[in-house]
Amino acid sequence: MEFNQTLKRYHDKDLVKALSNEIHQISMDLDNVKIMHVCGTHEHEIAKFGIRQLLPDSVRIVPGPGCPVCICPVELIDQAITLAYQDNITVLTFGDMLRVPATRESLDDARKNGASINMVYGPMDAIKIASSNPDKQYVFFSVGFETTASGVAGIIKNGVPENLYFLIANRYMPPVLELLMDIHEESIQGFLLAGHAVAVTGIYAYDFMEQEYQLPCVVSGFEPVDILGSVLNLLQQIKNKQAKVVNLYKRVVNDKGNEIMLKMMDDVFDLVPGIWRGIDNIDGTAYQLKPEFEFLDAARQFDATPPFESRAHPPGCQCHRIMLGELDPTDCKMFKTKCSPENPYGPCMVSHEGTCNSWFINAGEIEL
Repeated sequence: MEFNQTLKRYHDKDLVKALSNEIHQISMDLDNVKIMHVCGTHEHEIAKFGIRQLLPDSVRIVPGPGCPVCICPVELIDQAITLAYQDNITVLTFGDMLRVPATRESLDDARKNGASINMVYGPMDAIKIASSNPDKQYVFFSVGFETTASGVAGIIKNGVPENLYFLIANRYMPPVLELLMDIHEESIQGFLLAGHAVAVTGIYAYDFMEQEYQLPCVVSGFEPVDILGSVLNLLQQIKNKQAKVVNLYKRVVNDKGNEIMLKMMDDVFDLVPGIWRGIDNIDGTAYQLKPEFEFLDAARQFDATPPFESRAHPPGCQCHRIMLGELDPTDCKMFKTKCSPENPYGPCMVSHEGTCNSWFINAGEIEL
């Protein structure tokens, strides 16, 4: 009850209106401002609560590549499907992954065509299933950012059943901001950072944004007051020519992050170059099992090579440019025509964290 009352304050209409008014007031002293977030949950909540309608025309929040399902390399989805068609191997993964289009079919299509694929809610479910069926082999297809990677590292450190393997598609966010800065050059003036991911890494993983780019970043929660308060802080920094990494989600995020989980991740994973679907191969962003854990790597223990060349996006799909903040979903000819949540043509339409999905579902809240 106390938690619900606390959360309720972050939806307070009077406080939301006051923050909106302050944003309008300070923006009068600024030229057009472009802020980018890198979190699918942020985009979902911004669209759901109509946050953009509370901002002046001169302040724009641009979605970035913050949806883990959307940026998951199609090559790894094709590998997961290839594994699932093999005898005595069952692929376990999150529900959001099932309908993501791959080169020839989605995981859900493959399941309907005879591949062995089951949905789980997390790696602990995978452990339970593998432990209960020791005569079968299982592959947990792990997708997500730091939050998911930390959980996988934890269970691997504690030991897993001999018949459970991993296909790791987890990605590390901070270096992507450098790519975004290269793409947008001078146009981005600040970033909203994802509270749940920074709860793992801590704020110091983003110090380079202050030191190298002199750009402000704010760690934000996900309620309307969180988001508007973070936007206001960014605008204040921009006005005062400041460039600090500020933690405005202290009720959840420790500045140093979760040091126990960081140690486990360092013990289990190396960070290597990794593909972000349709975007680029980005240095230091892919979690890869260290050599001492290679016996758990499904791609090394089985033949996971698909009998065809992978293709990141179907013809006409603009998901990659939407994830980079170059286009809005409404700029894509497939949006609301060939691509919908019921029949996703591209990866951004599948998960509720995908920008296209958020804009489609919450179209009444967005100024299209």
